[in-house]
Amino acid sequence: MLWDLTPAAGLLLVTAALSLVVSLLALTRSPFPGDRVLSFVMLAVAEWSLFSGLEAAAIPFALKLLLSKIEYVGLAATPPLFLLFAAKYSGYDRWLRGSRYVALWMPAVATVALAATNDLHGWVWSSYVPGPAGSNAFIYLHGPAYYAIALQVYLFVLAACVLIARSAARDVVRRRQAVTILLASGVPLAGGALYVADPAVIHGIDLIPVSFFVTGLVFLSGIWFFRAFDLIPVARGAFIEQMPEAVLVADAEGRIVDANPTASRWLGATAPLLGRTLSEVFAPWAEFARAWPQGQAQLTLREEPLLHVDAHVAVVSTSGGRPAGCLVVLHDTTERHRNEVMLQRANDQLEKHVRQIEALESELRDRAIRDSLTGLFNRRYLDEILPREIDRASHDGGIVSVVMIDIDHFKATNDQHGHREGDRLLTILGSVLREGTRPRDAACRYGGEEFLLVLPGATPDAARARMEALRAEYAARLLVAGFLEPPTLSAGVAAFPEHAQTDDELLQAADRALYQAKAEGRDRVCIARADSGADRDSSELA
Repeated sequence: MLWDLTPAAGLLLVTAALSLVVSLLALTRSPFPGDRVLSFVMLAVAEWSLFSGLEAAAIPFALKLLLSKIEYVGLAATPPLFLLFAAKYSGYDRWLRGSRYVALWMPAVATVALAATNDLHGWVWSSYVPGPAGSNAFIYLHGPAYYAIALQVYLFVLAACVLIARSAARDVVRRRQAVTILLASGVPLAGGALYVADPAVIHGIDLIPVSFFVTGLVFLSGIWFFRAFDLIPVARGAFIEQMPEAVLVADAEGRIVDANPTASRWLGATAPLLGRTLSEVFAPWAEFARAWPQGQAQLTLREEPLLHVDAHVAVVSTSGGRPAGCLVVLHDTTERHRNEVMLQRANDQLEKHVRQIEALESELRDRAIRDSLTGLFNRRYLDEILPREIDRASHDGGIVSVVMIDIDHFKATNDQHGHREGDRLLTILGSVLREGTRPRDAACRYGGEEFLLVLPGATPDAARARMEALRAEYAARLLVAGFLEPPTLSAGVAAFPEHAQTDDELLQAADRALYQAKAEGRDRVCIARADSGADRDSSELA
């Protein structure tokens, strides 16, 4: 049998569990300065109490001795952690930097090392004697190192208490917290003094971890029941009551802990605001979420009479930088809001007029560069786009092809069937060219029944192939439109820089190629020849 759960062992194990609970509460409850370090303090106490309890329950002496050595890890860590917590809580932690911080932990390292090697020197425990019958305890008779360890523990704890007391003396609103901490610290000090004085009097039981049972209860009461470590209420004076702005103060959980009469009046509160959450109070105004947790938002609190406010939210932090609550200030901006609304309406009206003018300008420009019958670009636009494309191709080392198109025997068709039918021929060709070109291409009505395609990047052969496809599409459209003997198309292709160096020369080369297509029997596409210099006969192009 290895264990015997004596009352002393049970009490120590309960102390360990309670210390662990307090450690978790210190992290999950409302933040306060040094709360994380306090959590580690109670975690060290939990380790200390746990292995003290296991040592008290263990039956074999070798196991008891091993557990006692492990127990010294929590014992050694508790004093420096408690001093570090007191320094952070009281605002004196700036001096604990660099080498001082290392020196703070040197006694703890030495304590653990001495306890682990006690079998070699006996400086911590010089000898052991059994406790009273039925107690399952051994009395550890102390060596010289133990008293040195006890002295440094007391010095650390007393230094921590001095820092906390000084903090309470300088800040009256922290006194309730300080009293809780000092009361919790005093009990283990008293128990430890009794154990150091004569271990045999209390049958070898180390009362320091036992005393931390009371310490855990004090902290548990202060944190959970009496809320001694909740956000400290913000001091307020009569001037806050009379402020024209609405002011609300909330804790870290968003509960309102203070509010002036202006806030209640503006928010239309029929019940006290204290104790309610900000999310509940500002639920009707979804815009408030934009100001959370730190920022600004504009709210219309009511429409009649109009009340528009700027909501400013500022986070209140602890000395450790953790959020402890927030301050909400509502500033009346109703008059400014009215002026902004009027200005916005005037601006909207002005923008509307500008858009109308821009639309008219766009329409006028479109009319200026497009042919009204076919919807294609006109000769004026051609005079703009062709030189620009040639300049770009010259700069980039590219190519520009043009295709001159003519409806064969258009004059005869127009004379025989009338101008209405002639216009239909032109309109259908305009639709075919517009739909059969790329966004970068330009399809223009050159004049009368002549059309021109500007094809940047297309070689003469590619331009010829595309024109053949357009001729076939035009013929098919005319059949669908009811033309029994539809006219055909002739076209001439020329390219920069292969056939010409300027826009005028390029148009002339395409015109000569068109003449060639007419001369070869019409209804075809011809590519310009570099040596072609003949002038076309306009009578032959009809």
